[in-house]
Order: sequence, then C-alpha cells, then structure tokens
Amino acid sequence: MQKFINSIAASSGSPVSGASVQVNTWPAGAPATIYSDNGVTVAANPMTTDTNGAFSFYAADGHYQLVISGTNIQTQTINDILLVDHFPADLPTTLPASSGVVWNNGGTLSIS
Repeated sequence: MQKFINSIAASSGSPVSGASVQVNTWPAGAPATIYSDNGVTVAANPMTTDTNGAFSFYAADGHYQLVISGTNIQTQTINDILLVDHFPADLPTTLPASSGVVWNNGGTLSIS
C-alpha cells in the first residue's frame, strides 16, 4: 500500500479547489479501489480537491491513471503512475506486542 499526494493548480499558480480526481487502474482504465488510510477504509472515487487544490489517497502497489475534471477545467488524463511501497512486504503494519521491533506505521518506519 502506498500513499499518493498531489495538488492541482491553475496556470496562474492558484490552487484549483473542487476539481474531480478519478483514480483508475492502468492500462485498463477501470475505477480503482482507493483508501483514505493504509488499506483499511475505502475512499470515494472520484474524490474532490480541497481549498488548497490538494488530494491524496492510498492504493495497492501498481499502475494507475488519474482523470482530472471539473467546472472550467479542460479534462486531463495522466497515465501510468506507478505506486510502489518501499517497505518489505513482511514488515508488520500494526504495532508489535514486543518492544524494539520495526514496523510500517502508515508509511513511516517506526520502532515499537
């Protein structure tokens, strides 16, 4: 699972709030399952950018496509975004019971 964070800005540099961001699998183009946290809570897809033009989601490792659209926005499609979790697959994602154990704390290496 990897977190993707980005924002949308107009050519003037000002943030674009309220834009729709659809996350699809790539190259199939089917809507992807995305999460608001590290693989537990399914998030709405498409999502909407906040007042700063920002958006974020978690998704399983793989290739994705973003389709950005909205009022006064020319629809843009960004293909082949690769998400890769850099942590070992066998690294625990919950707080270990014993101390001194390294674990994946939502994308941050932590020691219990």
